[in-house]
Amino acid sequence: MPDNDDITLLKQYAEGDESAFTLLVERYINLVYSTALRHIRNPSHAEEITQAVFIVLTKKAKSISPKTILSGWLYQKARLTASNFQRSEYRRQQREQEAYMQSTLTESDPASWEQIAPLLDEAMGLLGEKDRNAIVLRFFENKTPQEVATTLKLNDVTARKRVSRALEKLRKFFTKRGVVIPVAVLTTVISVNSVQAAPVGLAATISVTAAKGAAIAATVSTLVKGTLKLMTYAKLKLALYVGASIVLAGGATTVVLSSDGTGGNATTGEIFKNAQEKYASMTSYSDDGQTVATLNGSTITTTFTIKLARPNFYLIEWQQKNESSYSTTTTKTEAVWSAGAGDFLDMGLGVQKQKDQQTALSSAAGISASASATIPGAFFKMNGGNPLGSASGQKQLADEKVGDMDCYVFTSESNGRTKTLWIGKQDFLIRQVRVVTSAEAEKALLTKAAKDHPEILARLTAMGFQGITSTETHMNIVVNSKLSAADFAR
Repeated sequence: MPDNDDITLLKQYAEGDESAFTLLVERYINLVYSTALRHIRNPSHAEEITQAVFIVLTKKAKSISPKTILSGWLYQKARLTASNFQRSEYRRQQREQEAYMQSTLTESDPASWEQIAPLLDEAMGLLGEKDRNAIVLRFFENKTPQEVATTLKLNDVTARKRVSRALEKLRKFFTKRGVVIPVAVLTTVISVNSVQAAPVGLAATISVTAAKGAAIAATVSTLVKGTLKLMTYAKLKLALYVGASIVLAGGATTVVLSSDGTGGNATTGEIFKNAQEKYASMTSYSDDGQTVATLNGSTITTTFTIKLARPNFYLIEWQQKNESSYSTTTTKTEAVWSAGAGDFLDMGLGVQKQKDQQTALSSAAGISASASATIPGAFFKMNGGNPLGSASGQKQLADEKVGDMDCYVFTSESNGRTKTLWIGKQDFLIRQVRVVTSAEAEKALLTKAAKDHPEILARLTAMGFQGITSTETHMNIVVNSKLSAADFAR
């Protein structure tokens, strides 16, 4: 089948022919997989990125220009996706994957390949699209010069010159990085080593998940729906943990007071009732704050701002910093909001319309480290995330301060999770929430959350379960200020 039928196959797929998409997957899967693998040095992650790239292809099938060189397009999408996915843990993954790379190198010139492999995709990214397509066609797909010329719609001489110029640019890049390698050796090493066989069965998996719309693993779904944004596994674990906790905690939001009207239970019930009524009486609410979570040697700090108003206006924005012994990374500002004309979620690189308020705020709960759940849950009286949902099982402790505010303190325990809540004594507003989860409870919760995604659970298990501590603090609270729809636009 000639290569110039790529766009024809895409068109056939867009018209409903799934077998056409399968042919494209089989044709280019090794190229995409190998590009991802070079970046992240982890075969299972490379599989996820490969699936994501082909899923993106299905979504772009109708809009890709007929002039597009599909192999070059797929290469660039794989490179950018892999770069986003692994940036924060590149050093660790590089070390962990060293043995793997050694085992897959051929006998051609392993020393040269070891030197250029970590730099190759960065160098390719600096080339222009035409030069990059020429290199991919000639050395990644090992096409003849004549085939390259035909695909690029150039005469043989012009195509050879383009390849030569692109190779010289790569050589200069490597030289600046301290890798001196002749062009002749460079071409051989790239041709022999740049594309490795993808795992057996991956093509079939992609054909099913991407073309037929079968269930997609949560990490792959995050890559696609989150427009391939970076998410470290510590962040993934925290997001799953928070999301699962909120789902399991969902329930009635009516406070039941003790019938005898005396003792600690009645006091607790009255305080919770006052707090619940305070939120219900508000016309608007705003604050800023942060959630600090520690898990598996990482500290994830989520700074956020919250703005809420009746009947259905909200804007919650947050940014996360992930600090570990390997690296420190900071996300772009993400948000969930409604200015009265729909509910929207932006996890960093793209806006996604949500079904309704409950769906939007719940979807953002994990990745926002509860910023979209705790206060919105109390303000909008939602079934999930509302810490004032019930006074049952609450134990009142000695009063404490959060900042300058005197607070009632309540704690409750359930299935290895201890939750402590600080409520202002003067204003009955939530000032702080802390959840401490034992290693056993963390394992049970995440095992349940990821039961349908064993590949995620395997990675989380490999990280180990050491317990999670999360402290959410709310500051600079302002209530009942006059807000308009424009205040919630983004």
